[in-house]
Amino acid sequence: MVDAGTTTSTVKARKAPRLTYKQEIQTIRNLPRVQRGVVIMKIAGVFLLAIGFEGLVTAQYLYSVLFVPLGVIVAMLPIRIRTGMCIACRAPLQKDAAICTSCGAPQM
Repeated sequence: MVDAGTTTSTVKARKAPRLTYKQEIQTIRNLPRVQRGVVIMKIAGVFLLAIGFEGLVTAQYLYSVLFVPLGVIVAMLPIRIRTGMCIACRAPLQKDAAICTSCGAPQM
């Protein structure tokens, strides 16, 4: 039980501003070749899953049997590849850093 006299404080997380379309394209262009391939594979996996789920909805079960497992495999294959540099500003990262200390960008 919590006393009525005690107060609890909530901690708000800092919200980073969203990237514009041009900033996202520039970030993808700044990626090293390996990470660019990872991004492409994850997007392709999402599209394959969408095709598989559409096969479920439209009762074309061959699509779902073929594309759902393929989409899961393609999307989950490149789980995490580390290059040691920030994807936004190309500054060197510390080992196991999730956020760049220079620009504050989250890493994949």
